[in-house]
Amino acid sequence: MKHLAILVILSILTTTFSCTPDARLERREDKLQGAWEFDKAFYRSDWNLFRDDVIDDFRGDVIEFYSDYSAVYDDASENTFFDGEWNMFYECEWDYVDDDEEVEFYLDMYFYDEDDNEIFAYYTSVNLITKNKLHLKAHTRNGVYTFKLRKI
Repeated sequence: MKHLAILVILSILTTTFSCTPDARLERREDKLQGAWEFDKAFYRSDWNLFRDDVIDDFRGDVIEFYSDYSAVYDDASENTFFDGEWNMFYECEWDYVDDDEEVEFYLDMYFYDEDDNEIFAYYTSVNLITKNKLHLKAHTRNGVYTFKLRKI
């Protein structure tokens, strides 16, 4: 009987603290909230072998993410702010080689440009997110941006 009670307690704890994709998503969203500054930025077009350092295009830019899924992009070179919103989600895929489920996390950001009456967006995959580091890969029509941001 004692072993049964221990087994029940362990199963409850395992279920409560398991690493489900939804729980992992919530932790990533919590880490994302706050202001992030571009630390490094690279671009590689589909036709190039090497990537270009494009940090000068993003130097001083800050993206601030809020808990209500709104965001503000502070563009230092334009000396203006863009209001927007963000959405983080995941996709699960079965890896037949490792016989395991792989989870990939994505971050979509949409910002509104009032001057030009346009919306611009970044559709990114999240390669790394910690309390102080955020690494993103954004695919565009003609290439790939790689961003490394740090929390300020």
